[in-house]
Amino acid sequence: MLAVVALALAGLAFLAWRTREGDEERTIRGRIEALRTEINASTVDGVGTAARSAQIGGYFTEDAVVELGGGSVPIRGRETLMGMAARLQPRTAAFRLDLDDVGIEMVPGGTAADVILTASFVRRSMSTGEESRDAREFAVGLVKADGTWRISKITAIDTLR
Repeated sequence: MLAVVALALAGLAFLAWRTREGDEERTIRGRIEALRTEINASTVDGVGTAARSAQIGGYFTEDAVVELGGGSVPIRGRETLMGMAARLQPRTAAFRLDLDDVGIEMVPGGTAADVILTASFVRRSMSTGEESRDAREFAVGLVKADGTWRISKITAIDTLR
C-alpha cells in the first residue's frame, strides 16, 4: 500500500513539474510575441522613439549579445540595442516582423531556455503593394531573473540555400 501512495505522489509531482514547464513555455512564447508586437508598433501612438527603444530594451538582459554572422561584429549590451532601435525606428516603419516556427526547450533548472525561431522581415512596396520577405533562422537564449524572461543572446543560424 505504501508503494502505491509513493508512486501516486511521484506521479503528481511529475505532473505538477510538467504543468509548470508548460506554463513557463507559454510565458516565454508570450514575451516573444509581445516583443514582436512592440517592434511592429509605430511611433504614431504618441510614444516617442526614446520611450519605444526603452520598452524594447526591457526584453533584453543588460549584457545581451546579438550575433548576425556573415563577418559582422556582434552587437553587445542592452544600451547599444536601445540606441540602435531609437535610430532605426523611423526607417523600420516600412517593415513588419513575423515570427514563425517558434520552438522552446527549457534548460534544466527552470531559469534558462533555448528558442529556435524563424524571423521574417516583410516589406510592402508602396507603388505595387507587393510584399517581399527576407526570412532567417535564429537561436535565442533567454534567462529568467526577478521573475521576468529576458533575451541574453541571439545568434543567426546559417542555413544551406
